[in-house]
Amino acid sequence: MVKEFLKKEKIPIILFVIGFIFSIWIAPYGTFCDEADVITASWLMSKGSLLYQDIFCHHMPVPYFFLEIFQFFSNDLIFLRICFAIVTQAYFVLLYVFFRKKLHPCIIPIVSVLWGLMRHILLQNMILADTFVALGLFTIFLELITCKNCKYALKDKILIAFATFISFGSSLIAVYPLMIFYLYYIVKRIILYIKEKENAFAYFKEDLLFALIVLCPFLVFVLYLLLTNTWGAFLENAIFFNTDYYSLYNGAETPISLIVNQFLDFPQRAWTRILFGTILLPQMLSYTTDIFVGVNFVIFLAWSITALFRYKSKAILYILFVYFCYMRNGFHSSTFMIFCQFFLAEGIIWGVKEIQKKEKAEIQKAIAITGIFLYTLAYLFLLGIDLIKMVKGDERVTDYGKEYKDVILSVTEEDDTIWAVPLKAELYFVTNRMPANGNIFYLPWQSIKPGVNKTIEKDLLEKKPKVIIYTGDELLWTETIVTSSYCGWLEEILEENYFTVEGFDNVYFLKSS
Repeated sequence: MVKEFLKKEKIPIILFVIGFIFSIWIAPYGTFCDEADVITASWLMSKGSLLYQDIFCHHMPVPYFFLEIFQFFSNDLIFLRICFAIVTQAYFVLLYVFFRKKLHPCIIPIVSVLWGLMRHILLQNMILADTFVALGLFTIFLELITCKNCKYALKDKILIAFATFISFGSSLIAVYPLMIFYLYYIVKRIILYIKEKENAFAYFKEDLLFALIVLCPFLVFVLYLLLTNTWGAFLENAIFFNTDYYSLYNGAETPISLIVNQFLDFPQRAWTRILFGTILLPQMLSYTTDIFVGVNFVIFLAWSITALFRYKSKAILYILFVYFCYMRNGFHSSTFMIFCQFFLAEGIIWGVKEIQKKEKAEIQKAIAITGIFLYTLAYLFLLGIDLIKMVKGDERVTDYGKEYKDVILSVTEEDDTIWAVPLKAELYFVTNRMPANGNIFYLPWQSIKPGVNKTIEKDLLEKKPKVIIYTGDELLWTETIVTSSYCGWLEEILEENYFTVEGFDNVYFLKSS
């Protein structure tokens, strides 16, 4: 029986193995401040600190609680990265089990390979919220396109609930595609109520159960917040802080203006991406990441055109869902990229099927097949270039905090506190030293919130951290703000209570220690 299964599932198994190998191989490479925040906060949580109350955080909670589970087993950085790689790649296997009878059996395995290869180019080999969002919304999209009448089985409803929680619970920006999905579901069900009035009450009970299933993980989280008395802190920091303070540094965008800007920005964004995905392709070595994004955007546009003929009335729905997963650029756009990988996988399978046909292909199909395989080669080549760059760079996750780790360890004991400004949250983790304040990073949007500076000042004067790392000349936020511009009060404390030593740049030692 096992032999028959292996023979039948041979290609998907091989593809999944390749995806796992690449994901694990590239897991140890690179460092990034957003991941440092997740790693350090989850480490503090594993030691008893409460997120939002003891640790300042204006992000959604899922990545922190996810990583906290693994922090209980080991604090080794490579172990944490490999665990993350295994879990996320295993999620593709779960999706394969769910959808192998609804989709071509090789589509999700191909996506798993492309995702495994792509992880490094958009920092997804790191433990970032964007991976959770990407996998969650990808799951919702698969459910959307494989169910014709929104009549989901119980197992699908549970999967949708899980995907909703991990996507929205990782980033507020996930609300836009989720809103499209649930509004569509509600409209379809209302139409069903009208058409089948005699079964309307039975359908309503089904939908009530579905709503409870979707709300269940959120209710569990709210219960946790209430039991730990952190409900108010969560609302203040993860919700209102973003709208009241962080938004001032993010274009002062409101939920509605984000939607408007998404449409207004389309012509310029599309033109730039198309240029990188076509005319500028020969400059792969110089603009690897930009061209990679451009190639994906061209794939999206090609799929959108074919979707108008393939899905007809539902095409606009699907296109909008995918496009509203592209609300942010850079590494945040990994959610959009996973859909493009799915479209490319569909194209590869279609092309192979057409080639296998004995009859001569039509000229249009021949051009399409050629385009698909040329783009597949370009895709793999781009990822290969970036992979070589990454390996040659040889920066590994174990390099976190290397600039200051040794000096901190040499002048402090385990029960001493330290503090780092503006970033370098990883220093607490790699030195096993507690932060002198709940703000494990300190950026401009924190400084403008009333009372924050006074609270931090009070903590520093009371706890007297033996070492403060302060890079006052560091440029932040697309290099428009220098740290010293909002840290005048901190520089006064440093001048009065701390001293520096030649050769130890940005390290401030407590005078009384």
